[in-house]
Amino acid sequence: MQVDLVNKQIQTFSFFDQKEKSTKDLSKESASFLWFQLFNYVIARLPKNQQAKQQMIDICKGYYRGNKKETRAIEEFEESYRPEVAINWYSKESFVYKLINKALRTEDIDLLYKFRFFIGDLSKNLQQEHEKLLSSKEKILHVYRGVKLGKAEFEKLKQNQGKLISTNGYLSTSRSKSLALRFSTVQNKRMDLVPILFHIQCNIEHINKHIIFADISQFSEFPEEQEVLFDINACFLIESIQEKDSLQIIKMNLSNEGYKITKDYLKLTRQETKELSAAIVFGRLLHHLGDYDKSQKYFEQLLNDSENEDRAWIEFNLGRAANSKGEWDEARKYYDRAYNRMMKSEPPRIKDSAWILNDIGNVLYVQQKFDEALGYHQRALIIREKFHGSDHGDTATSLNNIGNTLGAQGKYAEALDYHHRALQIREKFHPSGHTYIAVSLNNIGICYEHQNKQSIALEYYRRSLSIYQKFLPVDHPQIQKTQKNIDRLTGKN
Repeated sequence: MQVDLVNKQIQTFSFFDQKEKSTKDLSKESASFLWFQLFNYVIARLPKNQQAKQQMIDICKGYYRGNKKETRAIEEFEESYRPEVAINWYSKESFVYKLINKALRTEDIDLLYKFRFFIGDLSKNLQQEHEKLLSSKEKILHVYRGVKLGKAEFEKLKQNQGKLISTNGYLSTSRSKSLALRFSTVQNKRMDLVPILFHIQCNIEHINKHIIFADISQFSEFPEEQEVLFDINACFLIESIQEKDSLQIIKMNLSNEGYKITKDYLKLTRQETKELSAAIVFGRLLHHLGDYDKSQKYFEQLLNDSENEDRAWIEFNLGRAANSKGEWDEARKYYDRAYNRMMKSEPPRIKDSAWILNDIGNVLYVQQKFDEALGYHQRALIIREKFHGSDHGDTATSLNNIGNTLGAQGKYAEALDYHHRALQIREKFHPSGHTYIAVSLNNIGICYEHQNKQSIALEYYRRSLSIYQKFLPVDHPQIQKTQKNIDRLTGKN
């Protein structure tokens, strides 16, 4: 056997804690999980044309310049590749397999975008083979994977029993338990490795059709491996971890939950901006995760390559990436481009422009140009009240930002009026609680503290903290910041 199943996937995992209430404020681990779930959803919807294929070939030639073996393989790919042979190319230990998995492992968005052409074909091929599996008489599929993991990685798995898990990429498994066992017990010079056998159960009848896995043994150079390959979006529930004869047996069930989490995130995001495509939502996710460089690179690629995407929204999101990196002039450049593009549309996109006016106001705020900032936020508020009414979430955002700007000018009484109006709207729309409510409560507390009304401020800080604790991970910066406000007023600092 030439291709080692152990090395077919560097074992890096992402976990999702189903107890987390808000997909907008995920822990770092859960956010990484969502990244891979959403990536596969988006990649299938990006345009795949000759330009996309050429970008992939060019990047591969550059990467393997001077490597005669891989250069020949790339030339063969360029001349003979057809979409229906994507699985054959992936199953080889070739440049395709190596670079895709390198990009997935490192979450290299630039490289992954270049491979969108092939990844889309591979997913489509896997889906076709998956449909054959669904039409077979098999109801329960048992597959195995033998690996040796470092102790730290194994401890991480133990701590996440009962949670969802996904591998950061494609997952290669075998129908053969004995074959998998060979890889979990193979000799290795490292003494700190833990032998592990993953036993994965797939209830074929109950799994959502969007969860793709396929028997690819007929496409492999080594059919005796009986390989079953899971697509990027597959996730599993860790049921149990048991030790038997120094071997750790980890039982997992294929789960529908990853797909549901992706749909929930898309639904939540589109409630804010209904017109957004999946491709733009993915770039926004990168931004939400704090990956501003990745978000910027992604939107730059999208701007250069996509004729169908909304260029104004792309430029707006490029402005947001620059804004978050503290590059105010660059942010303003993109915001102005996006705004001008919207205004030149037929008819002008007045409603959408409020997002840009709002963000320009935010840039001016951090530059301490409070008078200018106030003007932009007031313009955004007028538009939002006209199109959404006086009790909409976007209206509350503008009220909140005006309150912050007035507070920065020392006009605390006026600021409180705007913050209370924002709070009233947010409590109406989120009766069971939301982090937006906590933001308003905290801002009101700040104003009262500046007015030397410490007892009232403390009450609002505590209400804010209780909501943050309900919806955010314990180590979230906003919880720590609000707790510091409380400690300051109670003399605990």
